[in-house]
Amino acid sequence: QLRMASHRFLRCSILLLVLVCASCAIETGKSGGDRKLGVLSKKKAAIKKYIEEKGLTVKDAPAAIIFYESLSMAFMVGTLSLFLVIKPTRNGLLVPLKSMLGSDRPDNEGGFLGGIVQGASEKFTHLQLRAKDKFSGISKCLGIDALALATAYAECACFRILIKPVLVPLKLYIVWKAILAWKGRDRK
Repeated sequence: QLRMASHRFLRCSILLLVLVCASCAIETGKSGGDRKLGVLSKKKAAIKKYIEEKGLTVKDAPAAIIFYESLSMAFMVGTLSLFLVIKPTRNGLLVPLKSMLGSDRPDNEGGFLGGIVQGASEKFTHLQLRAKDKFSGISKCLGIDALALATAYAECACFRILIKPVLVPLKLYIVWKAILAWKGRDRK
């Protein structure tokens, strides 16, 4: 996970560097100001204007990216730790669903929906066993069961995907407020 996060941070940093270089190339490539702005330049100008209206500048971008990625890592580690402790799939999600649909009966009278739940449960178990091999090295270092770690990671990933429409804007808002507070403290 740490390697994936560092790759994501590196990609964001490279993208920011490319945007800054492209911005400089567009600004220095103009001849006498009579050249019309391209579509990319218009969008860039609109984004820059919007960001400046919110109190941020291009110089704040590296700090914002670092803070955003740090916030993302902290949330991921926190949810992974939480799911490792509470085990939602084992304790709270599949057990009531299986009993409600009747797929936990030995004669499998759960019907069509019970069969779907049973099939999903079997696939989840198969994926757990496959993921157990990938997490075995990390689990030895942490002293945690590899299967429990793989299950917690799968639950954490599903949860983060489900709440992404709320989480991403929330993280952006937190980063924006933090950068504004940080800039205000630097001015004093």
